Amino acid sequence: MTIETKYRTTGDTLRVGQFTGWHGDRTDGMAELLDSDVDVLIGDYLAELTMLVLHKNEQRGGHGYVSAFVDVLALHLDEIARRGIKVVTNAGGLDAPGLAAAIRELCASRGISLRVAAVVGDDVRTVLAEHTDLELVNIDTDETLDLSQHRVLTANAYLGAWPIVAALERGADIVVCPRTTDASLLVGAAAWKFGWSATDYDKLASAVVAGHIIECGAQATGGNFSYFAEHGDLGLPGMPLADISSDGSAIIGKSVGSGGLVTADTVLAQLFYEVNGHAYQNPDVVTDLTSVRVEGVGPDRVRISGTVGFAPTSTAKLSLTFEGGYRNTMTIGLTGTHLAAKTEWVRRQIEAEIGKPETFDECRWSTVGPADIHGNFEEATAWLILTVRDRDRKRVDRANFSSRVVSIATSSVPGFYMTTPPQSERLFGVQWPALIEKKLVHTSVLIDEEPGVPVAWPVIDGVADEPYPVAEGRRPHVVHSVSADSGTVTATLGSIIGTRSGDKAGSANLGAWARDDETFRWLDDFLTVDRLRSLMPELGDLRVERYVFSNLRGMNFMIYQYLGDGVSACTRIDPQGKGLGEYLASRMVEIPAALAGPREIIPE
Repeated sequence: MTIETKYRTTGDTLRVGQFTGWHGDRTDGMAELLDSDVDVLIGDYLAELTMLVLHKNEQRGGHGYVSAFVDVLALHLDEIARRGIKVVTNAGGLDAPGLAAAIRELCASRGISLRVAAVVGDDVRTVLAEHTDLELVNIDTDETLDLSQHRVLTANAYLGAWPIVAALERGADIVVCPRTTDASLLVGAAAWKFGWSATDYDKLASAVVAGHIIECGAQATGGNFSYFAEHGDLGLPGMPLADISSDGSAIIGKSVGSGGLVTADTVLAQLFYEVNGHAYQNPDVVTDLTSVRVEGVGPDRVRISGTVGFAPTSTAKLSLTFEGGYRNTMTIGLTGTHLAAKTEWVRRQIEAEIGKPETFDECRWSTVGPADIHGNFEEATAWLILTVRDRDRKRVDRANFSSRVVSIATSSVPGFYMTTPPQSERLFGVQWPALIEKKLVHTSVLIDEEPGVPVAWPVIDGVADEPYPVAEGRRPHVVHSVSADSGTVTATLGSIIGTRSGDKAGSANLGAWARDDETFRWLDDFLTVDRLRSLMPELGDLRVERYVFSNLRGMNFMIYQYLGDGVSACTRIDPQGKGLGEYLASRMVEIPAALAGPREIIPE
């Protein structure tokens, strides 16, 4: 029997629930949001690495889309259809039409009538082949890519909200997107619901902020939260909700009866995550992050308002990956005393077997631990991690690398052990973030068996180019910092500020914020780029830029090339920079005594 749908398009707000924040996120998010009276379910699966993962799946005969989405949808399809809930997801990955077909097959098997749309046009590999004169300049390093020297694996332009709007206007119940900006899933649903135009910049920018806050799922509701220890057992933080108003302002919440919490701090943590400056660029609008206001309005309710937007640029972000070579890793356990002498001996022996570090494209030695050589076995152990990568596969394969590392086991330091058997090499991809003219990116919407409908980028007079009228021009004057007359105390920086960090291709993003004006004034003076370098010597001479947000009492650092060529190629032990924020928070610094100790927290 066919289940007919009931569309929910009335009311002054649109409740959007984020049921997943990445490919691999927990699968019960959709269930808890369905218990929270949502109008639209959105799911973000595509981290920058995911496109490369899906490409490998295709090469092995698997799907180019996120097949796990079909499994999750199958559990709740009947209820979604009965309640007329819209679903928008970028699980289409490299094959949105393929995923749409799988969903239609699922619906047919259940006797459910839903219109399923697929957005296409993000894959620009053909465009690159036809326009060999395109300059693909890395937006982080300013280097230009010579395509003739590389085998391109994926090349996807970040699409915006208007294809989603077009699909929903044509009656789609489920919209399957390919590479689309994370926030656009929410922006598209809101623009459709409220009938926004392409020049409603403030409304679009407001929705971008709400979309950015909830796009990573529970990271807005207590996950990855630097102040977690203040709140007891947070359990399993619930999936986030955004109640969007017609003016674009939003109230952030979480699924009913779930763990975690939503406060100004949890929202600020996510707001500082993976942004790179005052002007946050999306395909449909440039968002002025210095204009955003964040305020608690009740238990697990935080209002986002005041956001200002500007016309978008004539370009879209392009995420391109190409074969970078091969990599391998081995880890050696070193226990007890004489750690430095053991490390030096092991390094000399291994380098005699495999070659000096400079003979590889990259070679990194890292030491983790020990915590306490007088403690238990685990505490008294250090792990010596060796990671190599090279375009020559033989340099890093099992025979020439990992087996040679293992071969010295009984000829080396006392207590030598390995954490794994000899490992095989694996191919890695290099991430190359660039820009592409929108006029070269042609998007269409395919609904069921109907002919595709082209969706042009909105034609806007006076398309913006940098610099935008944001940032320092809007920044209030910061008065002098707290007086040092009361003396200072030595404490961790994280005792008075919050932090969060993550990756943007090969660069790392690090946010820090204060909870009150007095602490912010001190933080603004204290945490300069030079100070950050002194606290985090790993930064070396890497380019670092600082952006201050007085409106949010915080700042954001972009650390360029800290992650090398992106997560797949990165040889650091934390290839996505997730731990940098907690590392900064753990640094011991001199803090004004007036700011240390128990402090009054601004009420939510």
